[in-house]
Amino acid sequence: MVPQAGRTSLIGGSVPIFDEVIISVAKMNNVQNFDDFNGILSAEAGCIAEDISSHVQEYGHELPYNLGSRGSCCLGGNIATNVGGSKYVKHGSLRQNVVGLEAVLADGTVLNDMSTIRKDNAGYDLKQLFIGSEGTLGIITKAALKCPISDPSKQLAFL
Repeated sequence: MVPQAGRTSLIGGSVPIFDEVIISVAKMNNVQNFDDFNGILSAEAGCIAEDISSHVQEYGHELPYNLGSRGSCCLGGNIATNVGGSKYVKHGSLRQNVVGLEAVLADGTVLNDMSTIRKDNAGYDLKQLFIGSEGTLGIITKAALKCPISDPSKQLAFL
């Protein structure tokens, strides 16, 4: 089985080679909740990065990453590949910004770790195994992200 999201990967990790079954998350594209007080977005894996970025901007927040493919790449694929993007230096890797995750394992078991608590040190942090796993451990179906408050002004210097 080959999970597919936005199919923006340049390395072709989501392209079937032989007779694999493709599992698309494209229709899982709903933003479930945005807690503007805590800056936590809960959304399904098929949400396009630009759409969720626009959603949180309405509340004065920003997505913690920015990619050239933001108009077509999906949240689940971004997490599965642990994207960096142009906001990496300021906000860190996506691994640091995922606070909750839901994934379906190969046997159909649903791993639900959709906590929206910023600091949760109770037990194993299993969601960290899925971030950057490229879909090899299971298919990410939902996630909760920290979305920082947008800066009122931005300055750029090229030295």
